Amino acid sequence: MGVLQKTRCYLVGHMQYAEPGDWRQQVKEGLKDTGIIFYDPLDKPFISDIDETANTRDFLNKKLEGGNFDYVYKHMSSIRRSDLNLVDRCDFVMAHIVPHVGSWGTTEEISCANRMKKPVFVSIEGGRHKVPLWLAGMLPSYYFFDNVKKIVDTIREIDDSKRVLDPDRWRLLKKEYR
Repeated sequence: MGVLQKTRCYLVGHMQYAEPGDWRQQVKEGLKDTGIIFYDPLDKPFISDIDETANTRDFLNKKLEGGNFDYVYKHMSSIRRSDLNLVDRCDFVMAHIVPHVGSWGTTEEISCANRMKKPVFVSIEGGRHKVPLWLAGMLPSYYFFDNVKKIVDTIREIDDSKRVLDPDRWRLLKKEYR
């Protein structure tokens, strides 16, 4: 096992206004031999947690349409707390964004990880040249990728010690403490 064995990676991306897609599964499958632990919001790791499926989102949208904002607040604030807790717990973030589709959770999760100076690898639908300008001012350009496969390849290079860890962002514990 390599440098990233037993590190924790949070997989951040659209869930409400665009199909979540299978990119998370592609990442987990492509890096399964590294020993990286993946936190996937589609498969929450907590012992007890609120479901966040397409059916749940449809149900909550109907509650909003009916004006039941307090119900949605209580439900979503619990999901938000859990998801932001995963940002706190992870060693690095992998995100996939669709620039023309708003994704408020993704934006907050990337912002939180950035404030903690965690490595945030971002795949951008349509290529890295489509990076939202605000995001371009938030992260160094070498964290933006044309697709998920290029992030997987980069993570593999880091794990194999073929690429140096960014000392401004990586704060890895010694293996015996992970």
